[in-house]
Amino acid sequence: MTRSSAPARRHGLLGTVLWAAIVVGSIVLIAIGLRIALFWGYMPEPSQVRDLRTGSLYILAGSVANLVAAAWSALRDHPYWVTAMVAAPVILVGGSALVAPTSLLRHLAAAVAFPFAVGAAHWGLRYR
Repeated sequence: MTRSSAPARRHGLLGTVLWAAIVVGSIVLIAIGLRIALFWGYMPEPSQVRDLRTGSLYILAGSVANLVAAAWSALRDHPYWVTAMVAAPVILVGGSALVAPTSLLRHLAAAVAFPFAVGAAHWGLRYR
């Protein structure tokens, strides 16, 4: 039997709730960062540059938290696709924030990645 089709080990309610809280908290941090760093065009006004920097730090913190949740998902023996879907915001939003910090690509990536992460959190809650 492959790992992806094997049922996950039971880890208790507390570990499951903490894992789900990290997933949801990381999504919230990234969403706050995207709201703060909303950048329409390139006019280097000091307040917009400061907001961009602050929002990017929120996105970085959310990406790190989401990476921790993905690693914990792998340690909890969730199926591979759950771990990959939890890591989707790190790869898509965090990666696009590093590549193009002033574009709206991050927001489009969040529109794709957040439903995957929420679905993975829902599926991961089944394995407590």
